[in-house]
Amino acid sequence: MRRTERVNQSYALLLSLLTAALLVFGLPAQGAILWSQSGTVLVCDNGAGADILHGAIQPQTKNSSGTLYFRIMVDPIADTAAKVINEFEAGFMLVANGQEHLGIGNARGAMAYSALHVPKAPKGFQDLNSRAPEPPFPYEYMRGGTPRYIAFKVEYVPNQDARVTVWLNPDLSAGATEFNQPTNIVVRFETDATFDEFRLVHRGYGGGWKFGQMVVGTSFEDLLLRHFWQEWWFFAVCGVVLLAAVIGGTQLLERRRVRVKIQRLEQERALATERTRIAQDIHDEVGVSLTKISKLSDLLELNEKAGEANAVTRQTIAATARDTIRAMDEIVWAINPRNDTLKEMADYLVYFTNDLLGSTAIACKLEVPLNLPDIPVATEVRHSVFMVVKEALNNAVKHAAAKEIRLGLEVAGNQILIVVADDGIGFRLDQAAGVGNGLENMQKRMSAIGGEVEFHTQVGQGTSVKFSIPIGKAKTNP
Repeated sequence: MRRTERVNQSYALLLSLLTAALLVFGLPAQGAILWSQSGTVLVCDNGAGADILHGAIQPQTKNSSGTLYFRIMVDPIADTAAKVINEFEAGFMLVANGQEHLGIGNARGAMAYSALHVPKAPKGFQDLNSRAPEPPFPYEYMRGGTPRYIAFKVEYVPNQDARVTVWLNPDLSAGATEFNQPTNIVVRFETDATFDEFRLVHRGYGGGWKFGQMVVGTSFEDLLLRHFWQEWWFFAVCGVVLLAAVIGGTQLLERRRVRVKIQRLEQERALATERTRIAQDIHDEVGVSLTKISKLSDLLELNEKAGEANAVTRQTIAATARDTIRAMDEIVWAINPRNDTLKEMADYLVYFTNDLLGSTAIACKLEVPLNLPDIPVATEVRHSVFMVVKEALNNAVKHAAAKEIRLGLEVAGNQILIVVADDGIGFRLDQAAGVGNGLENMQKRMSAIGGEVEFHTQVGQGTSVKFSIPIGKAKTNP
């Protein structure tokens, strides 16, 4: 649980850092929007109008420098009749100290998009694309219910008139720039564009104009009409969602891995429980019965009335029962999970060696430390090691004509080393090949558990069999 909590905390920290990185570095580049008003305002015959800026932008004076970009959407309600088009003015007005300097919209008498109140322009206004096109449309004018955008740029030069560029209904889609607009919608002029107020004005005939989506920025890109999936916050949300999905998927895989591990541990625990039960049942049921057979056979052997043939039979029964008890004891030891340690394996090898040699005239020499490292030894490894040691001991008892057999065990580096040596007659390995399966079986068993076996023998100088098992292999069931 502690590890899972640490992982979750690491994921949360990573999510926060990456989210911040997305917000700071991973978003589309954008200029500085100085002021905006997204709502729509209806203005109708309001005279001088009223300020809508409320000091949100620093006033521009004759000493100002820099460039500002403006965007406004206009939607006339009733200014569509050609016969009355020169009876009103409507537009977005820049005002300084209460005096109108520059307005962009429709000027009285211009009969087209115009700059309002530009003193230096002919007749007091500067037409924006107001030249007469070919019939049947002699003039261009706004129609009610057909909104259009007007964009303009004001470049301030200290102690000079500002340079003004106006675009009539420009392309404001993603990727558009001020340099790729059609030339027939652009007009340029110079005028006084100082201001400390913005006003929306409508004077004269008609039901007024609607003004909306007003923006003032420092670059043309600030005027572009972005869809919600092009906004910075959308990129941020997508980044966070993607990051959360990655983290969630990683956590899901981590939980699945932990769940699989828990299931495996539960299966191993269930297997160990079942092994313990089997060992107990064999000991309690089969062991008791075989012991009883052995005792009854011993009693029959003591019965003086029994004949010689029965005596042989009784001896056979007793020997068979003893062998069966020993085999059963080996099976119980092999499957009991409580014996899955190096110490338990060493103790049982010592016990078996003493028991086997105890009924012979061969001396037993043990070189096994009393204190061994706490190293787990898997069941299959223990069983294989026991079988090869048993085979080596039996070969020495049956064929070596030895006076002494030595059993040695030690831990050297990352290996468990076991030696079975005798002082018998020895043999030639090249002649032993193909005779019986004992040596080959030992090699196969050791190879199956990742271990090795070495035979050292010479005629008249005894035999030594050395087994080596890597500790890493001993810890894991093959």
